Amino acid sequence: MNFVQPIRDPEYIRVIKKYLFDWNYRNYMLFVVGINSGLRISDILQLKVSDTQKPYFSIVEKKTKKARRIEMTPQLKREIKQ
Repeated sequence: MNFVQPIRDPEYIRVIKKYLFDWNYRNYMLFVVGINSGLRISDILQLKVSDTQKPYFSIVEKKTKKARRIEMTPQLKREIKQ
């Protein structure tokens, strides 16, 4: 089984964000939501624009089938407003 390690270096995260922002805004937003929420990509893809109007969003995780309420971080709120 392959294990995935999180990206821990803030500078590396900044470089990835800049690259994605310059080249593919959709992927940039997927990345930002992912690093600020801890959700899997399959769960992020379920989100709708209307889900971002509240200070939190509720989902049912695709893999575990568990209901989850995620509070939006201040950074995520700023990114969504842009």
